[in-house]
Amino acid sequence: MRCVVLIPFLLVLSGCSGSSATASVDGGSPDARPDYDTHRVSVPFLVDDQFIPSGCIGDCASSVLNNNDCPERGSPDAQGECHHFVFTANTAAGAWGWASVLWQTTEQNWGSLPGRAVAPGATGMRFYAAGKAGGEALDIVVGGMIPTDAGKACEDANECSSGVCKAAACAEPHHDTLNVSKHVELSADYALFEIPFGSKDYGSEVMSGFGWTAKMPKNADKIEFFIDDLRWE
Repeated sequence: MRCVVLIPFLLVLSGCSGSSATASVDGGSPDARPDYDTHRVSVPFLVDDQFIPSGCIGDCASSVLNNNDCPERGSPDAQGECHHFVFTANTAAGAWGWASVLWQTTEQNWGSLPGRAVAPGATGMRFYAAGKAGGEALDIVVGGMIPTDAGKACEDANECSSGVCKAAACAEPHHDTLNVSKHVELSADYALFEIPFGSKDYGSEVMSGFGWTAKMPKNADKIEFFIDDLRWE
């Protein structure tokens, strides 16, 4: 089983597919090049140009729909992708009761491959979000992909969060240095949310550019919301 700690959550990982797209932008706007390699990414940049929502955790694999069916954008000048998420309550035995999606460098990269090398200077990220009904609660995380099993005894690579077992021990995986989180509550109208990095450094690589976690409220059957114009600045 693969495990990774996203403070303040202990998360068990599962599979999820995601899509990505790019948008043309003018000079001075976020970097919109489809740069899926480890070359340094300039700041500012659109998260969806460098990361994809493929990290699916908790009840996500069986209960979360992700598409681009947004009835409107977060702002008139929104760029990148608009994401429409529907998290449906999972009543099966053993269900977690929560789901999470992380934007990763490549699909299912939990540390076996390098992250994005981001140029110095980013001080935070911002995005627009709205709930289908209003009142939806999310916990946002930027970075936070910090595997804890380096050096753990193993027999097979599948036992390691890095996907690498060498000399009967899990190899040191790639991981985030940055780990910032914020609890947000959505309204039925788009609102701008900002996540400052403060004094926290994102180091030599970034594994996850953005992520959300939602806990299913009691007696609720789904949580539906929209996230748009994700960018580091």
